[in-house]
Amino acid sequence: MRLHVVFLPVVAVLAVAGCQTTKTDAEQAKAQGPSSQSERLIKLADDIDAQGDSDTAIALYQRAAAMPDAKPSAFVKAGEAYMRAGYPAEAARAYQAALAKAPNDGGAMLGLGSAMMETGDIDAGMRALAQAAPLVNTSSAYNRLGVAQTFAGQTAEAQTTFAQALKLAPGDLDVESNMALAAALEGNSTTALPLVQKISAATNARLHHKRNVVVVYGLLGQADQVRASPPIGLATKEVDTLLARARTIRSKGSTQARAKALGSILG
Repeated sequence: MRLHVVFLPVVAVLAVAGCQTTKTDAEQAKAQGPSSQSERLIKLADDIDAQGDSDTAIALYQRAAAMPDAKPSAFVKAGEAYMRAGYPAEAARAYQAALAKAPNDGGAMLGLGSAMMETGDIDAGMRALAQAAPLVNTSSAYNRLGVAQTFAGQTAEAQTTFAQALKLAPGDLDVESNMALAAALEGNSTTALPLVQKISAATNARLHHKRNVVVVYGLLGQADQVRASPPIGLATKEVDTLLARARTIRSKGSTQARAKALGSILG
């Protein structure tokens, strides 16, 4: 379960023009192919990784990062591969190597924050994510930060962060369900209920969104309501299991304790 702008007309025109130029440059670069040995290795690693051979891909990303002509992105690629393979400590070292070359690389900082959170270094991970989110300035980046804040018990801050993510990606169900969970952990039904009602009615809601809906109702002490009209696609036994877990979390004495319990269940 993953906790996973209005522009003036002239600005909109400039933004579109910028996108068109970037696309043209990208197409030209693709046509020319990788320009260095490191980039060629990365391209090969990307292809192999796409085929599911993560071990070979990681080895190639490592070789690419070790090349004298390697850019910070080579280390970021290695870090991402390590994270996908479930090696957060190795990923953190790769991201740190990228930041040694480019201290303000938002992607490397974001990856480092997530890797640190995975290794249990919550405080350092939170600092990295908080610094990275405005640099990257994507809904996904703010969503990552919001999830980290939620599991750290900073539910009020998390809701503010998720609201920023929704400004960048209105209607994103991952963000909305995460925001509902953060609100429910502190008993904030005013925020949580409209979100889960919207998610429940969404035709594109996936099973993990629906599981979050069940947990939110359970955290708010409204198990009967979700039992009366359970989300389509979830078996009765699964709904009962989710509600039992939510009841256990809800019994904790503080928001921080409930957040910790939620994190341990989801982890």
